[in-house]
Amino acid sequence: MLDKTKKIIKGLCAVSVLSLASVGTAYAQLGDIGAVLRAGAEDATLLTKEYLRPFPTGFGTGLNAGWTESAAPKKTLGFSLQIRPSIAIVPSSAQSFDISALSLQKIEVAAGENPVTPTVAGDNVTGTELIIRENGQELTRFNMPKGVGIPVVPAPVVQAGLGLVKGTDITVRFFPETEIGEYGNIGLIGGAIKHDITQWLPGGKLIPVDISVMAGFNRLSVNANLDVPAEGVRNPNDPSLTNNPNPNFDEQEITTEFNSFVVNALVGKSLPLISVYGGVGYQTASLDLNINGDYPVSTNVGGQSFYNVVSDPVSFGLDSESSVHLLGGFRLRLGVLAFYGEATVASYFTANAGIGISFR
Repeated sequence: MLDKTKKIIKGLCAVSVLSLASVGTAYAQLGDIGAVLRAGAEDATLLTKEYLRPFPTGFGTGLNAGWTESAAPKKTLGFSLQIRPSIAIVPSSAQSFDISALSLQKIEVAAGENPVTPTVAGDNVTGTELIIRENGQELTRFNMPKGVGIPVVPAPVVQAGLGLVKGTDITVRFFPETEIGEYGNIGLIGGAIKHDITQWLPGGKLIPVDISVMAGFNRLSVNANLDVPAEGVRNPNDPSLTNNPNPNFDEQEITTEFNSFVVNALVGKSLPLISVYGGVGYQTASLDLNINGDYPVSTNVGGQSFYNVVSDPVSFGLDSESSVHLLGGFRLRLGVLAFYGEATVASYFTANAGIGISFR
């Protein structure tokens, strides 16, 4: 029995790595954002915010799901190890945005181009062609990044739960900062606590269902590498020439950090083989993004094209569409092996499913 359990745990750890790696597909698109930096920090900030707008709500909803396997907390010293990835379905309204509606300074949509371009969750097609223009002269052209082609945002969920005393259990999520192929790196930490409130209600022992409350948080960090080389000659009148005479274009990156919070009220029933539960809750999430490093920005001097250098040009935050949500799920236990499923109805519908081991 012990050897069998070890094999199961080993398998779950392997699957957890694959779950985290699945996020790399979405983050591969981050490497294309660097092209917009040729227009300078202000225009780049506007375009990047709109392109990534589905991420806070998508990741937030996905990471806020899958915290529980039943309405009842685990018994004292009960334990579970789970791999429960989520996908949040991005509505059509968040799969594209209209560039012409933005207050861009040096960028315009090229003639004949559709100003509506994919967000990161949009179609896997070449984005709108844009022109960087200064003093009426065209400096360069570039295309907005493609979408991933699938209107979902994946969220990796690897967690372990432990029962404490007085109808309370805790769940921990942790994955150390890990390289994900050529995309960059990813790390995850989170925690939740659940408490049985049936025991505090008058006649609680006679209530035929379990009632509990829980709260959880997540912090997901992802870094992606950029590659925006300098083209042409540096502007001899570049304002940054004195304090940055030798820019380094080899150390360019995007750093992102997602923070999410959820609180749920749960009710359910646990039977020998299956547990079912439902609930209502409130969730929120935020994204903080920084583009670090030195970048060339196209400019025009006397009819000639040059470039200036900007350092750490973009830094902004985005909040999710915070909302009340409904959720329902189940756990099917066959010996120590357990199967999980959960659905969350919110602004982004989210499905969560997985497998794990569970004791007590």
